[in-house]
Amino acid sequence: MTMKTILKEEGYPLAFFKTYLAMILGSIGSNQYRHLYVDTVVGPRDVIENGDLACAYFVSSILTLCGLTTGGVHTTVDETICDLKSSGWKKIHSPRLGCVVVWGKKFRSRGLGHRHIGFYVGDDNVVSNDSVSGSPKLHRLFEKDDLGEFIRKVE
Repeated sequence: MTMKTILKEEGYPLAFFKTYLAMILGSIGSNQYRHLYVDTVVGPRDVIENGDLACAYFVSSILTLCGLTTGGVHTTVDETICDLKSSGWKKIHSPRLGCVVVWGKKFRSRGLGHRHIGFYVGDDNVVSNDSVSGSPKLHRLFEKDDLGEFIRKVE
């Protein structure tokens, strides 16, 4: 995060990592990531579908705002992952506080498989966009369904 005026304005340097985590946790329940419009030949279209498909938008927005990626805001997990790689992020095998987590595809009612992405915030908890509420939520890294089966595999 390149907030160059913080030292001048506040007299102290930015506590970057604490601020980064506060931004992630402060997003919980926010409606900020529910809409992203593109101009089509028939008019504007909400490609996030009222927050249903907003996980990449949420994650890439935070990363972009903090200066942790270089490719800007994304609407797909695949493009967000490409941006992470090109920005120097490396895959790790055990989650660390603040890392980005990617889950494998989950097939939905329309038959389309979607990957999922969020942030690890410690103690096996993550913040990612919830397709039902359309907002970021805090949940377990390994969520289970009503039958006790894991919902998604972490990649």
